[in-house]
Amino acid sequence: MNIGILDDNVAILDFVAATLAMDGHLIFRHTTGESMLNTLFAPSSSPESRVRYDLVILDLLLPGNLSGVDVFLRIRKAFDAEDLPIIVITAVNESTLEQFRRILPDDVPIVRKPFYPRQIRQLVAKMVPA
Repeated sequence: MNIGILDDNVAILDFVAATLAMDGHLIFRHTTGESMLNTLFAPSSSPESRVRYDLVILDLLLPGNLSGVDVFLRIRKAFDAEDLPIIVITAVNESTLEQFRRILPDDVPIVRKPFYPRQIRQLVAKMVPA
């Protein structure tokens, strides 16, 4: 699968990318929401040259103008959950997570940091098309 990962913490980005690359996934790393959205929605003269993600993994809390929730909502406006599944990773506390749960659909998996590599690998494996 082509997987886009968005996290401003380079260590976590590298950890998740290395973990998923072990299973043969092609990983595209982003440290800003703008970078991910530009990749997903970049105008291109040829649709074949545009990166097509099969899955997006994103952090909720990002510095700058776009939060992970902003990125999530923009992706959902263009792609149904079946066409582009999203996994959320976050280190927010319980009360903040509850606030995000009111915004995010119930079917969006949320993985709390820190997590074991096995957790993210199993979750991604469930989302691989059969």
